[in-house]
Amino acid sequence: MLETAHIVSGPTGFVEKPLPALHAERFAPGLAPRSWTIRQSVARRPHLLVIETRRGTATMRGATVAIQSPGLLWLPGDHEGTLEVEAGAQGYLISVSDDVLTRTVAGSAEALHLRRTIDRLVLREGAQLATTFAAITESCSTLVRELNTPGRGSATMTSSHVLLLCLHLWRSVISEEAPDDAAQRGDGPRLVGNFLQMVELHYRDGWPIARYAAALGVTDDKLHAHCKREKGYSPRAIVHQRLIHEACMRLRQLDLPVEQIGYGLGFRDPGYFNRFFRKYQNASPGAYRRRARLDPSQHGPSYAAWP
Repeated sequence: MLETAHIVSGPTGFVEKPLPALHAERFAPGLAPRSWTIRQSVARRPHLLVIETRRGTATMRGATVAIQSPGLLWLPGDHEGTLEVEAGAQGYLISVSDDVLTRTVAGSAEALHLRRTIDRLVLREGAQLATTFAAITESCSTLVRELNTPGRGSATMTSSHVLLLCLHLWRSVISEEAPDDAAQRGDGPRLVGNFLQMVELHYRDGWPIARYAAALGVTDDKLHAHCKREKGYSPRAIVHQRLIHEACMRLRQLDLPVEQIGYGLGFRDPGYFNRFFRKYQNASPGAYRRRARLDPSQHGPSYAAWP
């Protein structure tokens, strides 16, 4: 008899309560096959199926994919379908809310690369996992243990191992890319587009431009040259424009003290935030807020003004 479980993202007709933000289970060898039905809703949930022994299948959008052990299948949050493992199979099923996953990878220097990886379907088997499978199963085991018997620092432990799984997944993907293909992604418009996405993740974190360049796999000079060519601004100016846009929006829309708004944007010194803002707006944050409220038609810099 087939043993079936439903892994559902968000409320549906047959689920009494939603899954927690992170779900991890180990399935042991059994006498019958086992399956999971994945249905997504508003709260998207990527899933990771790891098979240590025997075989499995994934049926999605009318197609069936076979999974050999040792193997794994990563399903991004927009995929629905049925996962099945045959009798005697053992392994892990991990699911995590997209919100939690985004926050987990956002602080990593590899955030942009990880985001690209976790947004795609990934199937890896056998030799493709030769150097990483043991580490992957160890992280899965740790997640199961920490969720079942939480201890001190469990939240940090679980988020760390979710990040490790994403890193292993990314490494398994890039290991098969030709060096020329990887290098090509660092050129021209694509490099600048990747930089802008990374700025969105980290403009409040005070990253120096050298750190952005290192995360993108290019030199400072190359990043500067391409930003000037494609956008007409230096990387530093682009980051500053994003900060100013956000500061103006918060000053207009929020009733928080100026110091608190500056702190939320990564400025630990209120005086420095005032000087930084005045440099670009020719007014202090407080004066800008008063002027904007006296003249509601003044909307400040449009989002289109930032590259």
